[in-house]
Amino acid sequence: MEHIERAEQLGPPAGSSTSLLTQTVAGRLLEYIRSQEVGPSGRLPPERVLSEHFEVSRSTLRKALNLLAAQGDVAPAPQSGWFITNVPYGPPPRQLLSFTEMARRRGLAVQTQVTHQLTRFASHEERQRLQPRDSDRVLELERIRLLEGEPICVERSVIALWLTPGLDGESFVDRSLYELMSSHGATPSRSDFIVSAALAGSISSALGIDASDPVLVGEELSYNQHGAPLHLSTSNYRASAYRFQATLTAARGGSRGMHLPV
Repeated sequence: MEHIERAEQLGPPAGSSTSLLTQTVAGRLLEYIRSQEVGPSGRLPPERVLSEHFEVSRSTLRKALNLLAAQGDVAPAPQSGWFITNVPYGPPPRQLLSFTEMARRRGLAVQTQVTHQLTRFASHEERQRLQPRDSDRVLELERIRLLEGEPICVERSVIALWLTPGLDGESFVDRSLYELMSSHGATPSRSDFIVSAALAGSISSALGIDASDPVLVGEELSYNQHGAPLHLSTSNYRASAYRFQATLTAARGGSRGMHLPV
């Protein structure tokens, strides 16, 4: 880092409003951000830690952060530090978290609008997957999920009411569905999750995008703490606002592994 410290001592080049050192540190900060060394909250480490990491003064670091802020890459939060802007939303690898919990971990405010709610008997496909008895009913629920007032996801859920008695009497506005299901006796403990791509189509207006814009579709079947099928959902995320991360390992003793359609 000797060349960086020397640049700091020399000061900005003549006629330049931004010093070479500031630009260099800003560039290295951007590389640091893109390397995914930053956690899922999108919050950068404290300035003290960053200045030690990059071996520059706090004032130089702050100038670099302000330069990135002017470019729209980071944003300051009073009393909370610096955050990456437009960090794709998504769960940490191999963790089952609700939309609300993921947002909380990132310090973001969640809003939920309920657009449809109905108690009914399960369809033929739902009966195969949720395994109700003849008299059992499901709760059909459609909600728009927002972060800091921006629509991120249209979520359509079908929940097994025989495992969550009384759930259909709850309000689902600005509430976590996982937490509500847990409070009614069924804690989501495992999930089969498939992600695919599609066009926004009819849900585009709810997400504030064009019908021809892409969305990522997450299809989920979750199970309760006893292994019983609990909850079917289809979530349509704005493609620019969602990232799904997984850790893959090679199978031992053969060529078995994950096969994707081509």
